[in-house]
Amino acid sequence: MVKPPSGIVLKTRPRRPARTRRLFSDEAYERLKEMIITAELPPGTLLTEVDLAERLGLGRMPVREALQRLAQEDLVNIVPRKGSFVSPIRVEDLQKIFELRLSVEGLSARLAAERIREDELRSLEALIEKAGDVDEGSRRHVHIDRTFHLTIAAAARNEYLARVVERTLNLALRLLYLSGSRMSKVAEIAHEYRAVLDALKRGDGEAASAAMQAHIEEFRKKVRTAI
Repeated sequence: MVKPPSGIVLKTRPRRPARTRRLFSDEAYERLKEMIITAELPPGTLLTEVDLAERLGLGRMPVREALQRLAQEDLVNIVPRKGSFVSPIRVEDLQKIFELRLSVEGLSARLAAERIREDELRSLEALIEKAGDVDEGSRRHVHIDRTFHLTIAAAARNEYLARVVERTLNLALRLLYLSGSRMSKVAEIAHEYRAVLDALKRGDGEAASAAMQAHIEEFRKKVRTAI
């Protein structure tokens, strides 16, 4: 190793702890994911690391890592020598996405009925009550619906299944925003949430699966009507 001449001190840039870098990467991932799902970044948008880093107030490395993660979820398309783009989504994708949602979320609800904890049931109860206070179609409303589905997926205690649920749910919500549709009024779908929760409380897997699939089917009809 070559030593610097006597009297010269070389300053090295301190490296960020791995945990801090991960937090920045997670922040970039979550914020970009929301921007894509809500169509703030519409399909086909060119995603440059420099512009996104400036927009998010983060470094280029967290943005790069976030784009790679989003590409694995079909939200970003990375084209060699051309760049990264928001993935296109087509009307014909609707049927494919909801076919998968009906299957995987029916399964997650069935497993959750067997494995869900009391604290998770209480969280779902509080979430349904909170939903009555939000404006129809608002981002907060969508956030509550997303949390409802992901909480049940987590309660299935199968991380592989949970990842598929989140991936297909994100694509479905993206279709909702791109169609210009709005989520149904809470009063109109509260009974759908309640039917799923009541089945989970009873530990009735078949009823939980059927109630979840009925809820998803109503969501699909709404998006389909708007397209």
